[in-house]
Amino acid sequence: AEDGDYTVGALSADAAALIDALGEKDAVIVGHDWGAAAAYAVAVHHPDRVRGLVAISIPHPLGIGKDPRVLIEAPHFLYYQLPFIRWWVARADYAHIDRIYQTWSPTLDVSKVDLSDVKASFEQGGLDGPLGYYWSFFGAGDAGGGITGENLIAVPSLVVAGDADGAIGIERFEKAKAGFTGPYTFLALKGVGHFPEIEVPDELSAGILEFLGTLPSKN
Repeated sequence: AEDGDYTVGALSADAAALIDALGEKDAVIVGHDWGAAAAYAVAVHHPDRVRGLVAISIPHPLGIGKDPRVLIEAPHFLYYQLPFIRWWVARADYAHIDRIYQTWSPTLDVSKVDLSDVKASFEQGGLDGPLGYYWSFFGAGDAGGGITGENLIAVPSLVVAGDADGAIGIERFEKAKAGFTGPYTFLALKGVGHFPEIEVPDELSAGILEFLGTLPSKN
């Protein structure tokens, strides 16, 4: 992908190129949030490169469609477009980041989560990179990496969602189920928010390992 290209299409192209760079023919693609969106795009555009797909906390585009209510559930897509957003995110030692974790994972005690490395990376590298994903969402015409609800996924897939996710309702994942035509597993995590890798890492890892055990042998 070109420097400064934060579209999902660029992310998915990078993922496919990484498989080549590692000298592999295919791989299991695991992604959370933006990574999940990119993983869906790889599975659609390069299904021969994807031995298995694990998507965490974001449904297939079929679950979102053109429903404007998703922007009510996730208003950050809109307010991250504001011209003063860099200042607002950074103010008070990036207190916005703490609020994001608390809002999206309401059952998580954010005071026990070490976000110092996240904030340090923002301080050192700036916010244009992280915010670039949201700016590209509306500006590049590539919100879903070139895939829509009409693009079905045939590769073996595991989709994971927390039923306490404050960013997106778990009911959207049920609607998105029709977007998968191949072997499909849905793992609903009770009492878990948007960041299962932080909230329940052992449970998430066990679910992924069980899924990996169902996949055919590597090509």
